[in-house]
Amino acid sequence: MVTDVNEERESVRLREYALRQLEFTRILELLWDKASSTLGQEAVQRLKPSTSFQIVKRRLALTSEMRQLMDVAPPPLGGIRQLERTIFRAEKGALLAPEDFLAVADSLRAARKIRQHVYRHRELCPALWERVQEIEQDRELEEDIERCIDPAGDVADRASRELGRIRGKIRARSEELRRRLDEMVKGGRYRSVLQDALITQRSGRFVLPVRQEYRGRVEGIVHGQSASGATLFIEPQFAVQLNNEIQTLRSEEEREVTRILHWLGQGVKGAADRLRREQEILGAFDLLFAKASLSEEMDAVAPHLKETPELVLHSARHPLLQVDVVPVDVEIGRTFHTLVITGPNTGGKTVTLKTVGLLVLMCQAGLHIPCGPESEVGMFEEVLCDIGDEQSIAQNLSTFSAHMRNVIPIVKRVTPESLVLLDELGAGTDPAEGAPLAMSILHELHFRQVRTVATTHFSQLKSFAYLVEGAANASVEFDVETLSPTYRLLMGMPGRSNALEIAGRLGLDPGVIERARSFMDDEGGDLNELFEAIAEDRDVWEEERHRAEDEARDAEKMRKRLERREAYLKRVQEDIVAEARRKARTLLEETREEANSALREIHRLAGELKALRQEVIDKDAADQLVTDAEKTRARVARLRDSLNEKLTGIRDQYSDEESKAKPEPEGPPADLQVGSHVKIPKLDQTGYVEDVDWDREQAHVRIGAVKMWVDLKDLNDAPDPVEEETRARIQTISRNKGEHFSDTLNIRQHTVDEALPRVTKHLDDALLAGRTTITIIHGHGTGALRSAVRKYLDEHPQITSWRPGGRTEGGDGVTVAHLQ
Repeated sequence: MVTDVNEERESVRLREYALRQLEFTRILELLWDKASSTLGQEAVQRLKPSTSFQIVKRRLALTSEMRQLMDVAPPPLGGIRQLERTIFRAEKGALLAPEDFLAVADSLRAARKIRQHVYRHRELCPALWERVQEIEQDRELEEDIERCIDPAGDVADRASRELGRIRGKIRARSEELRRRLDEMVKGGRYRSVLQDALITQRSGRFVLPVRQEYRGRVEGIVHGQSASGATLFIEPQFAVQLNNEIQTLRSEEEREVTRILHWLGQGVKGAADRLRREQEILGAFDLLFAKASLSEEMDAVAPHLKETPELVLHSARHPLLQVDVVPVDVEIGRTFHTLVITGPNTGGKTVTLKTVGLLVLMCQAGLHIPCGPESEVGMFEEVLCDIGDEQSIAQNLSTFSAHMRNVIPIVKRVTPESLVLLDELGAGTDPAEGAPLAMSILHELHFRQVRTVATTHFSQLKSFAYLVEGAANASVEFDVETLSPTYRLLMGMPGRSNALEIAGRLGLDPGVIERARSFMDDEGGDLNELFEAIAEDRDVWEEERHRAEDEARDAEKMRKRLERREAYLKRVQEDIVAEARRKARTLLEETREEANSALREIHRLAGELKALRQEVIDKDAADQLVTDAEKTRARVARLRDSLNEKLTGIRDQYSDEESKAKPEPEGPPADLQVGSHVKIPKLDQTGYVEDVDWDREQAHVRIGAVKMWVDLKDLNDAPDPVEEETRARIQTISRNKGEHFSDTLNIRQHTVDEALPRVTKHLDDALLAGRTTITIIHGHGTGALRSAVRKYLDEHPQITSWRPGGRTEGGDGVTVAHLQ
């Protein structure tokens, strides 16, 4: 039993240590500031990462929907109050103050408004609507409180008929008493005996301030005196009865107010379960608002959630760094489960380690994370770490001991579903012992399939990650030329400390550096040569990988486009077949009816003919019947031919329409990409694409100041407004040019240098105006201008031919040019 308790305490310590060292607690502080109510802040305090896939999935979905709702219409959050103490006191029968009831009414009103707001946008946020629709719409308690308690926190006269009657009497008696006292104060008889010409109160009774020396001049009851003793506060004898009546009425008023407050308290007690349920909903809603606000501030996204313990982060940024952050790409859990990060100090190894752990914890808490939208985060049973130097003089712990105090219980409790982050594994002691120990610990974690990320300076760990299957190297890049880190994380590339190169750049004697190289063991030299060879090939690998990823994305786009086209053509084919069958059925029914009618006519005529023959009537009547029968028979033949012809036409039409490729249905452009202009028919709005998630088949579209994720199937291609405006301007210019343009240009009296620019402009105006022929008047003169113009026309790309003017056009002093 003692062992179990100790293990549980150690487990709690490790979890709290990880939350603190990975700075998840600082994320909660940011959330706290974003919450708009005490309920929301309390929900922030209770927020913990979850290891349930379904819970995390729902948390992320709710955060995403709140983010979308905020982009479209921010929810109203005013009036949310903490009511737990009020509800508890009401259940115990305590008398609540008017302010308590105002808080209850505020919360009921806030909950109702939130429900109404989400209902109006329920198609945008169905999961959020499912959560808030539990809020009841019954306003009886809210209206009772509003009727009984005024905004100032007093019980209103309208709270009950009895209270209104009592207060009416109090006002009447008080006004009567004031009137009589006012007459006394303003009358000349008592002016000299009063300290001040005013009416005041003592113990709730109206009194007059009388000078001490005139005590005998005013009959009544003394209710006190001033601090100096110079003034007595006397209730005149005539006022005693009225004051008594007022005091009696005030007692009645107090009893009625108490009754009303008790009655309202019973209403709160009866609604206790509802109030607690809505308090929980309001706190969760405010927490989601804080999450969405933080997501917007960090420019964060919801990653793709995986049930397996794996992690793929693209362009990941540490959310607490305020400076320009270099994003990193890091993964673990797919092709390898152990990652060793090396590189120089201050290069970003620890920041990368913290980024990985913090983003996993944020995701499990339902928070969006600052990374690329294609990032994937899996489910880890727990996140454990040993980061930083926690040496303690009080506990007699060195740096090495402090590390081991965390590492030992981590190694004991981890599983393949754990994520373990170890900073400077094996540091703080003699490297001759620290390196083998670090390798042994890493070996133990690796072969137990634990997802492990470790930073180190030990070359042995680099070799381990390079040689062992399921392990990989990564390094933080360092620019030797500038002696500064670039903070880029290079996956698959082991790092170097670059100590000798840095020392050389700083001016250390080359001989000293060469001697240092000679002191390095052969194994270290071989490893460095190996790492240098890997570094030379890294750029080639990266280029090939990027090319392969681009080709895969292009292929995926083409596949989806072909799938959409195939589905559309299938629907078209089905529609054509259905339409052909419908037309055939209609035609057959119409023709069958006509044929039946014709057959009935033949049978009738045949019957009449037979009857006539039996009666041996005249030959002319019989011949006429035969003629009619032949006509009807011919009509039936025509109907048969017409039916065959129409059926053949339907088959041909079906065959032609099936073979023709109709235009693709309205939808997103096949080459949809960031920057594409699209229309959202459901909203009747046009915007442009900021991001595309091909896996979820959604695009992030900006419409003015609003941004939202929209399904690709709900998008239509839209023209670029800049191109449309440019085209419209060109059309306007062309129209204006066409209205005012003259086909003839007169350049006589101009030199060649002056004339050719005018010819150029005239040709441009002619093209804009849509003209195909222009006339240039250059005159005869010396012929120099004519030759220059015609040579220019020969070389102009828009001139198809030219000719001298005709006899009536001005002869050789004119050139007529034909434009394309």
